[in-house]
Amino acid sequence: MKYCIVPILLISSWFAISCTRSSASTEDEPRRPYLVVLSLDGFRWDYPEMYNTPNLDMLARKGVKAQSMEPCFPSKTFPNHYSIATGLYPEHHGIVLNTFSDPEVGDFKLSDRAAVQDPDFYLGEPIWVTAEKQNVRTACFYWPGSEAPIEGIYPSIWKKYDQSVSYESRIDSVVSWLKKPEGTRPHLIMTYFDEPDHAGHANGPFATETKAVIERVDSLVGVLGAKLENLDIADSINFVVVSDHGMGQITSHKSIALANFINEEWVEKIRGGNPVVMLKPFDNYVDTVWRVLSSIPHVKVYSRMNMPEEYHYTESNRILDYVCVADSGYALYWKCSNFTDGGTHGYDPANSDMHAIFYGEGPAFKKNYESTSSIRNIDLYSMFSEILGIEPAKNDGSIDGVAQFLIDPKRAN
Repeated sequence: MKYCIVPILLISSWFAISCTRSSASTEDEPRRPYLVVLSLDGFRWDYPEMYNTPNLDMLARKGVKAQSMEPCFPSKTFPNHYSIATGLYPEHHGIVLNTFSDPEVGDFKLSDRAAVQDPDFYLGEPIWVTAEKQNVRTACFYWPGSEAPIEGIYPSIWKKYDQSVSYESRIDSVVSWLKKPEGTRPHLIMTYFDEPDHAGHANGPFATETKAVIERVDSLVGVLGAKLENLDIADSINFVVVSDHGMGQITSHKSIALANFINEEWVEKIRGGNPVVMLKPFDNYVDTVWRVLSSIPHVKVYSRMNMPEEYHYTESNRILDYVCVADSGYALYWKCSNFTDGGTHGYDPANSDMHAIFYGEGPAFKKNYESTSSIRNIDLYSMFSEILGIEPAKNDGSIDGVAQFLIDPKRAN
């Protein structure tokens, strides 16, 4: 069997360990459970069908797998990571795009570290805050939202984002945290890898270059899995692998720049990015902008108060007046001087190209179980609360949608 990057002996050791999972614990009292969540940005639901992913395949056999996981609209990185963390739709948790404006707080964009660390942008209660409030220690390694003191609370351990830190170093940190003395050891750890999203954007989901990155990321899942299995507390660890969204193919000849149709002087604000762009026209150009946008082929335009109900994208003043969404396979920009081939995401969540992954293994999960339909990412907050034995905050999800994966879902109807 061929593996990328990671030596085959290390991966084989995980396979071997998985067959003889530690049963050394002889304590009469069960250990309090641990939950380790790894997010692989932009890992499309069907990549394991297209490419060689032996470690994710093994994870599914040892535990559970969703057929796919549907993101929230828009199917972008920060909104969906924060939906996973809070169980809320973006209209309720406030991170409505990767770039947006709040009338009182100001502008939010990922490159603005002060904005990313400003708690006023984050509404709702992420799972690490829920846990910390109930005396369960947590750790986050780059999970979106974890750099801000939401409700005045940080995870017990957290890191400022630094893309230069290798995935191997991130894995070593996660494992070292689980080796801490029991009193200081986090029971929830959430960590984030920014691939294969970059590869998918640069090359598209079907490229040889993307395949290589996916297979390397899968090998890293094996590295983390092996190291978790070697811990003394292995029989208490639940290991979950998710992604925030999928990836769709785009080409230069299917690209649209709104600035070629709309005079910039007509518009007060422009936010978002391929393939979702929000506009706020000046009052005297409201009808003109609507009329022009509505005439552009392969672009759907919605007023904020007339969004499709299934988008759940109305109840926030951070959503601008008009929301433009490209048809699947089309790229949409405000301005672009050089259209290119590649990949993107942000489309209607019903588009299966946008669907993400969910895998889980450990004492809370069934074995060798796969759902026959897609699940919603907003239901994971309730699942994580159930596994950790904490009371969830109010959210838009439900344990009922994901109870099928759990051995003993106490809160399910």
